[in-house]
Amino acid sequence: MKKNYFALLILVSSFCFSQQNSLDSIIPKIKSPKDTIAFDKATEYLQNLWVNKEYTTALSYEDELLMLSKDIKYSKGTGDVYNQMGNVYNLTDKYIKAFYNYDKAAIYYKIASYPRGLAIINNNKSTIEQKRGNFENAINFLHEANLYFVRVSDSAVLSSTYNNIGNVYSALDNIELAKEYYIKSIGLKRRNKSKKLGTTLNNLALLYIDLKELDSAKVLLGESLAISKKNKETASVASAFNRLGSIALINKDYQKSRKYYDSSYLAAKRAKNERIMANAQQQMGLVAIRTKNFKEAEKLIKTARKKLLKLKRSPLLLANYTYAATLDSARGDFSSAFEWQKKYQKLSDESTSTETTQKIELAEARFKSEMEQLQLIDEQEKKQRHNEEELFNYRVFTYISLAISLIILVFLAYIVKSRRERKRYVKELNESNQVKNKLFSIISHDLKNEIHGLDSSLNLLKDNTISTEEFKEIVPLLANRTHQTSILLNNLLNWSKSQMKELNAKPTTFDINEVISSKFTFFKPKARQKNIKLTNRLDPTMVFADKDMFAIVSQNLIANAIKFCNPGDTITLTSKEKDGHYEICFEDTGVGIAQENLDKLFAEDTFTTTGTQQETGTGLGLRICKELIELNDGEIAVKSILGQGSTFCITLPKAT
Repeated sequence: MKKNYFALLILVSSFCFSQQNSLDSIIPKIKSPKDTIAFDKATEYLQNLWVNKEYTTALSYEDELLMLSKDIKYSKGTGDVYNQMGNVYNLTDKYIKAFYNYDKAAIYYKIASYPRGLAIINNNKSTIEQKRGNFENAINFLHEANLYFVRVSDSAVLSSTYNNIGNVYSALDNIELAKEYYIKSIGLKRRNKSKKLGTTLNNLALLYIDLKELDSAKVLLGESLAISKKNKETASVASAFNRLGSIALINKDYQKSRKYYDSSYLAAKRAKNERIMANAQQQMGLVAIRTKNFKEAEKLIKTARKKLLKLKRSPLLLANYTYAATLDSARGDFSSAFEWQKKYQKLSDESTSTETTQKIELAEARFKSEMEQLQLIDEQEKKQRHNEEELFNYRVFTYISLAISLIILVFLAYIVKSRRERKRYVKELNESNQVKNKLFSIISHDLKNEIHGLDSSLNLLKDNTISTEEFKEIVPLLANRTHQTSILLNNLLNWSKSQMKELNAKPTTFDINEVISSKFTFFKPKARQKNIKLTNRLDPTMVFADKDMFAIVSQNLIANAIKFCNPGDTITLTSKEKDGHYEICFEDTGVGIAQENLDKLFAEDTFTTTGTQQETGTGLGLRICKELIELNDGEIAVKSILGQGSTFCITLPKAT
């Protein structure tokens, strides 16, 4: 056992040494306001020191950290250091110094607008007041803490505050309010699955014991034992056994009471809680008195007294003196019993006197703290006025800079806009020139050739150069030229409109068979001349599109197919429904298209080749088809095998 204790001592010492090293290494790095994260790390190491009861070492870093926090103007950090120093003095029962540091921490937490810190300060002050028996002050601090914790929505800490409020109301004998806050705390702790649930269950059980509602108390203590054992909260287990011992004592079941107090003592020993151990021992002493086992009672009460004198626990020590007087009275030693009563009275008077002295010291400390706070507020106001003046000057400078920048930006935007407008006009002019040049080229070459050919043929007849019979022989040729000229003019007109952005679809519901029938009638002479078979395999196909545009597309595609078919070839039209659209395919068995030319068919640059009888074209037809189909929410696609033929497929919306 001694070896284990020695090993534990070495482990704790090495841990504390490492915290000191960490503090010594991090403090020199804190030099400016941007080092607040490093400062928070330093306060974390400081907390580890006093949590492990290295109070002197922790206090040795106080002034250095306070000076650093003020140098880097980190108000929350200053508040954290003062709060931790208050905790050190609180744990060492130096309540006046604790209150002084807590008040200082509150000043800086207010400057930093840190409500959680203010809640913790009020909670800590309440703890001191509870230990000193000043329950009215304690409840005020707790309610103040509660307001801050509600503001930051910290349900875990709020549940602990509710528990503390319940403790204070219990001490003030306000049973209903104590019960209300215990139940609130239990509700939050159940929701958060808090390991500290057993503590509040124990407190509420003690309330029921005082109210003589022993069955309700037993139920709560049973739940507390189960939860606390599961969470390994041995101090809470010890308290639950202690309260069960009290219930058995009330019921005069001394054997069971002794058993519970013994279990409480063992659990408290494991938790290293001297207060609960001493309480359990003197309660076992009371059981021994009731069972007239005076020798054992004297031993237990004496052992408990030694611990309580060391711990300076006045309320428990007063109870110890009462039990000692009861024991001596039971043994008939009234003189000794009277001595114990005198000790009881003396301790009670000393406690009252100490409280009065502490209240005076506390008032003086409060006055000093308030004066320092007023001085600090005055400095803050001066600093704030100076900052406001600087901020005003900065704003004026900023507004002037922004105004100048805005003027420059507007000027630059105007220049950029002017350049863009100029580029757009140049581009539109170039496009217009290109359209004009293309139009003139077609008119001067393709259209001129066709019209010149017709004119020449007619002049031959007019000048009687050829006979009527010879003219009849060239009529099919003239019809073909007229047909080509008609298509050329139609394409030229639509292409010009598309270039000028004047083409707009006007969709209606119609059956494409109507259009195809008229186009087959139109193209039959040309097809018969080249011995090409036209086949219509279209189903009744109702579409929603611009009928005139579809007529132009079908005319171009049929004309194109005839142009690239040889005698004996066929042109077939089919249709099928596909995803809310109709797909109409123009399939021919003509010469086909080379793979490398497929991508050129619908390109911006016109692409054309001569037909099987040297028919010419402008390359505008397929481009017009693509534009007209897309204007009707459709698509056009082509697949072809050289020497075997081509298939052009278009999709148009199905009529609803």
